[in-house]
This record gives sequence, structure tokens and C-alpha cells, in this order.
Amino acid sequence: MSKSATVVILAGGQSKRMQVQNKAIILFEGKPLIAHVIDRMKVQAKYTVINTHRNQKDYEIFHLPLIDDISDVQEGPLLGILTSLQAIKTDWIQFVPCDTPSLPSNLIAILMKAVESEKTLVAVPETSGGLQSTCLLCHSSTLNNLQIFFNQGGRKIEDWIRQLPFSIVPFNDESQFLNVNTQEELKKAYS
Repeated sequence: MSKSATVVILAGGQSKRMQVQNKAIILFEGKPLIAHVIDRMKVQAKYTVINTHRNQKDYEIFHLPLIDDISDVQEGPLLGILTSLQAIKTDWIQFVPCDTPSLPSNLIAILMKAVESEKTLVAVPETSGGLQSTCLLCHSSTLNNLQIFFNQGGRKIEDWIRQLPFSIVPFNDESQFLNVNTQEELKKAYS
């Protein structure tokens, strides 16, 4: 378990493709999607928090600290990352989306090993489907860079991390990073 990292579960999305109010609380195998993410990540780091966007009541049942986005405007996951970097005091922050129920049980350890050996500020998993940019581990010192990038209109995580020293970490099992964004993907997660 990492004592130098905090897990932030990004749960501020609009759930448009799922056509529900909040996909994080859709039941999967008898419990909300986000509960699977919490279970996977709480054993990997001492601290776990949920980043929200004006929907904190949905998450009170999990009894975890909540960080609400700093803007009323929906700006995507990069706003959640920025908001969390401003609020969290640990050296490292592991971001994960609320709709990825099968995350690797050693995600932080693997990404931490990469940043330590390569002396980088960010580590991102990569599968055959590409970079899993919402599952990034980043150092708290990236805040100033992200603030400038965001203020200049940047909204894509990959565009931001490409201006930093970062590590790409290959993962063979793409199913561990399956995002449940649609009803079809929810069915696929059961298979």
C-alpha cells in the first residue's frame, strides 16, 4: 500500500452516453460501478477521495472525502484533475475513472515503479487500445503546469501530459481498463 499517493476517483462526468443521471451508481454485479473502483483502489493507497461535479449527494453513502470541481461549467476530466491537484497534499496522485470496475490490483505499484526508475512526473497505462489517460499517476508538482495549460484552453489529458516528462507503462490485459460508458459496454463488462 502506497503512503505517498492518494487515489482520486473521477466521478464528475455527465453520463450522456449511458443516458442516465449518474453512471457511477449504476449497478454492476449487485453494487454501484464506483464501489468496484473503490474496492480495487482502497487497498493500494492510504487515502481515497472522490472528485465530483455538483453531485456530492450521490456519493455520501461511500463515506469518503469529496472534492467538488472548482467550476460550475462541465470541462471534462481535466477539470477534476486540476481541482484535485489543488486540494490534495500527498506527493503522488493516482487518478482513475469511476466507471472502470476491473482495474489492476497493483496499478499504483506498477506506475510508481515506472516514475521512480525513469525519473518522470507522470505515468500512464497503455493497452492495445491506446493510452489509458484517465488512469494516470502524477506528481503534485505538475499543478502549475496544468493550471497554465488549462487557462490557455487545453482540455485533453494526453495533450497536457505530453509536455511533461512522462512514462508509458504497458498493460497486457485491456479488459482491466474497460470503461463502462454505454449500456452495451455494461453488458460487455459482464462477459
